[in-house]
Amino acid sequence: MSGLALPAFDRLLGEGRRVVVTWVPCHPSSSRRRGYNQAEVLARALAAGSGDLPAVELAAKVRRTAGQRSLDRARRQGNLQGAFVALPERDGGRELGGQAPDGIVLVDDVYTTGATVQEVATVLAGSTGLPIRVFTFARTLAPLSAGVA
Repeated sequence: MSGLALPAFDRLLGEGRRVVVTWVPCHPSSSRRRGYNQAEVLARALAAGSGDLPAVELAAKVRRTAGQRSLDRARRQGNLQGAFVALPERDGGRELGGQAPDGIVLVDDVYTTGATVQEVATVLAGSTGLPIRVFTFARTLAPLSAGVA
């Protein structure tokens, strides 16, 4: 996935950007069940492939939430409220070779309604004061009309 996504990721970064890469966290129980967080794996690979950018865990999911798959945008937003917190012990990657970063890139695997990345980005922006850019591997399309296959 990272090999396919790297050209678009590099375009998002542009020239001379000093960013920290982070990911949408999953609840610890999900990480244990799966054995990994797919957004973290993708974020770390993209950071390494883009010149060894810092990949830093900046947020945690502290509340289990209902599955998002069957929820519309409004219900997804409500489901996620208060589920994520910034990790205060992290420095936000504030030092990049002696220079402060000028932003954070938040990575997720799939963008459906944007509710998840919006919630995490809001938490990160509030804790770091840095602008947040979102990068996802894929985006879901609107449902097909009835009778269309």
